[in-house]
Amino acid sequence: MTNKQKILIVEDDIDISESLLLFLQAQGYKTLAIDDGDKVIDAVKNFKPDLIILDITLPNLSGIECCKRIRQFSNVPIIMLTAKVTQDDKNLGLGVGADDYLCKPFDIKELILRCKVKLERTAGTVTFSTLSNDTENSQVLFKGKPLELSALEYNLFNIFYHQPKRIFSREQLLDLAYTNERYVTDRTIDSHVKKIRKKFKEAGIDESPIESVYGAGYRYAL
Repeated sequence: MTNKQKILIVEDDIDISESLLLFLQAQGYKTLAIDDGDKVIDAVKNFKPDLIILDITLPNLSGIECCKRIRQFSNVPIIMLTAKVTQDDKNLGLGVGADDYLCKPFDIKELILRCKVKLERTAGTVTFSTLSNDTENSQVLFKGKPLELSALEYNLFNIFYHQPKRIFSREQLLDLAYTNERYVTDRTIDSHVKKIRKKFKEAGIDESPIESVYGAGYRYAL
């Protein structure tokens, strides 16, 4: 296998970390393992992983806080690992931007399969019907033609696109998509969603894939 995609492992249990390194390297992935929450942001910026496996319990900085900080500048897929098994814990991890959640002890083959699925979905141009998301160039294309979305509009769309069917509250979207904006409100989100829908319609997409969920927020419906 000649897969050159990169996976960052953030895990302070040395046995789990070494097992993941061995199995992922055997699959052809480039890997880097770190064991401290304080090292995560620098590792993400320097190693530029295609996917992160992130333990929730880490020295110095929790996995939850790491995930929040990563989402300020990157939409890289994140799979969280934890010994905590309550639904509230899962919701907390997913609420700060994690893409998936796996409880310890776990089957390492299942984790590798989840990694493959996430990487296949996010590598290069991800297509659904005639609408596609070119993640490398930060463009949404319809029938091969790019839509004129602003950087914020693309960022918002990209969040929906990579977690289809998940309902995002406006508060979650404020945290994920508007990290560099000083003054944003729920109406800001509504305004940008309205603009995205308008541009989709102008391009010939009669029914926007971004749905409103009454009393809850928005979701990507395709």
